[in-house]
Amino acid sequence: MNYDVVIAGGSVAGLLCAREIASKEFSVLVIEEDYEIGTPEHCGGLVSLSGLEELGVIPFKKIFDHMIESAEITSPNGNSFTINSKKQKVIEISRRELDKQIAFQAQKNGAIIKVRTSFQELTDKGIRTNEDEIACRIFVDARGVSSLIHKDRTGILSSAQYEIYADWIKKGKVEVIFDQEKYPGFFAWVIPSDEGKGKVGVAGRGIKVAETLDNILKDKGEFATIRKIFAPIWIKGPIKNFVENKQ
Repeated sequence: MNYDVVIAGGSVAGLLCAREIASKEFSVLVIEEDYEIGTPEHCGGLVSLSGLEELGVIPFKKIFDHMIESAEITSPNGNSFTINSKKQKVIEISRRELDKQIAFQAQKNGAIIKVRTSFQELTDKGIRTNEDEIACRIFVDARGVSSLIHKDRTGILSSAQYEIYADWIKKGKVEVIFDQEKYPGFFAWVIPSDEGKGKVGVAGRGIKVAETLDNILKDKGEFATIRKIFAPIWIKGPIKNFVENKQ
């Protein structure tokens, strides 16, 4: 197997990269270690509709159910104010469905997507996966935080996010809670996916995220947990480097 470009990571960054390269008629392979594109879903799902449109992604109706109408910002002393966000055209989406839509665009342009395939190491001619060796001219590492943990921990924060049912979650209303003593370097959030259902999360430097999030939920009121997600997040921006095999 020989490709112009191999991309490790079948999420938004890797799939958009594959879509654009394949549109120029280069051969592209995307390898994704999970069994399905869009799984597992770690993202809070809050995005700009205009931003997606600039990327050439017009979300299918099933990807999002509602626009975000307001955001309540809370300071460390408990004071808060509300921003009307209708003009910003912010939506809550299903990341699983969005990833699948971009994957379809990439495949339509000619990219090949292979799941259950993980990157192992670079070789003289390309890369080695858990299954075989693949020759390529350029390798793009779009695996996200997992590929950065052993390279630069200064840009990584621990985070926890619970998807829950709670009558205090209001459809169309996001909450952002700032407190640099409790959540140093970041904040806590509530992102609704429907009336009485949404995602509550927190990230910060050097904190016990599960314990911190449990305390937030305890203060908020009664809730029922659907699922829990623990994943590091990257806050230092894009990594500007590349590897090209000229052989």
